[in-house]
Amino acid sequence: MLFKNQNKIAEKIYQNIVEISRSKFFYIDYELDDTFETRFDLIIFHAFMIFYFYKDKEINKSSISQSLFDHMFNDFENNLREMGFGDIAVNKKMKLFIRAFYGRLAQYSKSIDLIKNEDDKTLLEQTILNNIFKGNSSGKKNINMFVEYITNNINNFQSKTESENIECNFDFITFG
Repeated sequence: MLFKNQNKIAEKIYQNIVEISRSKFFYIDYELDDTFETRFDLIIFHAFMIFYFYKDKEINKSSISQSLFDHMFNDFENNLREMGFGDIAVNKKMKLFIRAFYGRLAQYSKSIDLIKNEDDKTLLEQTILNNIFKGNSSGKKNINMFVEYITNNINNFQSKTESENIECNFDFITFG
């Protein structure tokens, strides 16, 4: 389905992703380091859930999901420039971000498919540990929350139509 103002819709969805990714409960209750890298990974983690919604849908994949991708990476680039990076450094960092984004999406997607097809959470647990907790084994005690969080949100999004999800800006089910 094509929507009017796709860029505005993508901007609102992205704002929701950023807002939830900055929620204090991730950093306080689940002991994540409040760093640029962790914030980046939480944004990718949340964006993945939305992109996964579009993965198997027979809807126009180049509409909202593409606008969301474009808006997200424009924001990353703008943030780098605000941090004082020049053109060459921004280009290098953006290539790293895009590679990291696609790598994480592939891992999360493979992980969720494994849960759905074989009820095996091992890869998702390891992917979360590697990305969200940066391999810090002390994060293992919070892995189950993240597994439950991502699966609940994906199931929630997939139980709705695209229009219903867009109407609420892909509002995430949260804990805490």
